Amino acid sequence: MSPVRAATAPDGVLYRIGYSLDPLAWPPWDYVGAGRFDDPRRLFRVLYVAEQRRACFLEAISQFRPDPEALARLAHVSGTDEPMPSATVPREWCRNRSLATLVIQSERRWLDLRQFETREALRVELAQKLVELGLEDLDVSDVRGRNRELTQAIGRWAYEHEYQGIVYKSRFDDSLDCWAVFEGALVRPAPPPAPISQDDPDLRAAAQAFGLVV
Repeated sequence: MSPVRAATAPDGVLYRIGYSLDPLAWPPWDYVGAGRFDDPRRLFRVLYVAEQRRACFLEAISQFRPDPEALARLAHVSGTDEPMPSATVPREWCRNRSLATLVIQSERRWLDLRQFETREALRVELAQKLVELGLEDLDVSDVRGRNRELTQAIGRWAYEHEYQGIVYKSRFDDSLDCWAVFEGALVRPAPPPAPISQDDPDLRAAAQAFGLVV
């Protein structure tokens, strides 16, 4: 079996967008189970953070894009010169959230899904789950995909093998790195959280990439 690769903790801070009262708070138990690498048994919680501010904004505001069904309907509208309405990032979203930073302990183990060797190892370790899900293989598209039953099985496997979390590429941009931090991992807050301004350059860049108006 290929060796599983562990990631090295970044030298700098990681970023997280959360509710203003406490953006680094662990999610309420009622919401556990919806995230990509959440525990399917709902026994531990996960904080989703990123190495780059822009990655946080891309992940957070992607929800405001029109869904494919709406886009398909608009594509068939004819007989009008009116421009297509622009989707927006609500002002309330900015007002209710802030951007926090944290530092993770460098000596801990972090499962590195960015590495070929890790994915090949998991292909063996999770072979039964792949069969149960009717999947013929496991590759980059699967570990970044929308099949939560598979990605959460990866999260559970990592937790059971004493990893403190998972490092993976953003599904929106290969140059951006995201971290799923498991509850119990040793982390410490960095400088105090900052409010999110509608003029934030990373927010505006993410919105422009998605065709959203801030």
